Amino acid sequence: MQTPDGRERGIALVLALFLMSALSVLGASLMFLSQTETYASMNYRMMSQARYAAESAVQKASNFLLDTTQYAGPGSAGDPLSNYVRTASPVTYNGKPVILSAVSGQTSNYPIDTVKTSFNTAAKGSLTAGNATLTYGAYATLMSMQVFDSYGGGQSVVQTWQITADGTLTGARNATVEVLAIIETPKVPASSYAAFATDNTCGALEFDGNVTINSYDSTSMTGSTTPTMSSTGGNVGTNGNLTIGGSVAVQGNLYTPRTGVGSCTANAVDALTETGHATVSGSIVQLPAAVSYPTPQVPNPVNIAAQGISSTTGACSALGLTATNCTTSGSNVIIDGKGAALSLPGVNMSAQINLVLVASTPPAQYNFNSISLAGGSTISVSATSPSQGVLVDVVGKNPDGSAIATPMDLTGGSYAAVTGCATCSNFDASMLQFIYAGTGELKFNGNNSTAATFYAPNALVTIGGTADVYGSVLGKRIDNQGSGNIHYDRRLQHDFWVAGHPMLNTFTWKRY
Repeated sequence: MQTPDGRERGIALVLALFLMSALSVLGASLMFLSQTETYASMNYRMMSQARYAAESAVQKASNFLLDTTQYAGPGSAGDPLSNYVRTASPVTYNGKPVILSAVSGQTSNYPIDTVKTSFNTAAKGSLTAGNATLTYGAYATLMSMQVFDSYGGGQSVVQTWQITADGTLTGARNATVEVLAIIETPKVPASSYAAFATDNTCGALEFDGNVTINSYDSTSMTGSTTPTMSSTGGNVGTNGNLTIGGSVAVQGNLYTPRTGVGSCTANAVDALTETGHATVSGSIVQLPAAVSYPTPQVPNPVNIAAQGISSTTGACSALGLTATNCTTSGSNVIIDGKGAALSLPGVNMSAQINLVLVASTPPAQYNFNSISLAGGSTISVSATSPSQGVLVDVVGKNPDGSAIATPMDLTGGSYAAVTGCATCSNFDASMLQFIYAGTGELKFNGNNSTAATFYAPNALVTIGGTADVYGSVLGKRIDNQGSGNIHYDRRLQHDFWVAGHPMLNTFTWKRY
């Protein structure tokens, strides 16, 4: 309005009302925003707590499935493999997916009632978070199951389970999170390295002197054709440290769960220690975890003192064999299991005697208590096809049952040529396999080469002299102090298999 003197009044009040309205709206907005942030933080906290509860259920279910004392798995007398249809995914029993459940609303379908009850107890529970209570539970679906003959003897069953777990927070406001994970036990090559040491200490794998580690492929080779070596593929591995010195050349990668290069100590085990002119031409590849190689099955011990064989005369009777399984010809002692595993005493061979082991498909099995080669003696394979082979189990027991300190000593002998097979290669390392479960020492300290595969995950393996090894060597500790090279036969990557280390992967989650 306008006063008599021409001035206007009341506009300040209107402006003040507008400003007060704006401030009121702003204040209300700030209060709403603050409340939204509070609710968002609370929702995030509740969601995180529920997710952690669901992850607990995943771990509980995983622990049950991986613990052989709780879950032996299919293949036992009370749970035959015939219960399962393995040709589809998921695996079925009685026409329905195989499921172990610890959650309501999901019924277990498994042939063994005690397993269902144990899983139901193990894979659920509750947690306390402040004033809140968290509950969790999981069910597992068997997605696939593979059965194969494990290297070293016995049958292996590897499974892939899908674990579905729920975590729930109960209270004034509820929250539920579902976590999905895959737990898988892979099938892995038993001989995928030129040399692998299972020990986790310094110098578990040690090469000194003048040693080269490289590779070749015997797949297309025949006769005595000398392998063409590759300057790659000579991969080595260990759960501990590789120590190399002198003029060692590892023409491949080093695989280990350890990291770092330098001095190694008991409390700080690194991946690689190098001195002199020693080198690893490839990379240091960090394994996600230590590699676990299963201990092979030990045949029934042959509690007979080692037999010295320096002549073919009386050799078969000294080995406890008749003419059905043993004959002699010249300097050859020929042993043929004719489809059955043969159990033999220890042998101390000398005077250029050749022990000929007749191969078959699957590989013929010969269980020696111990083997010692001296005086130019040899072990050879008689085969008619490259698909045949020989598996030698070394028991390593004294007559009183104690362990033999050196159950295998090839210092004075070697592996001779394959006989009777024009299409076989003398350097095919798959044709002669040595398996030893004990903790003794295996020695290769001579000057004659050997083409074979050695699987001894608990043993000390020493290599000396100038003897080359064509194939693969696996031991607890491997010590090569001479000038004997190790040439890895790459065909072994697809010949022999063992169950690998279980892995938990494909981890996803969602909130309800």
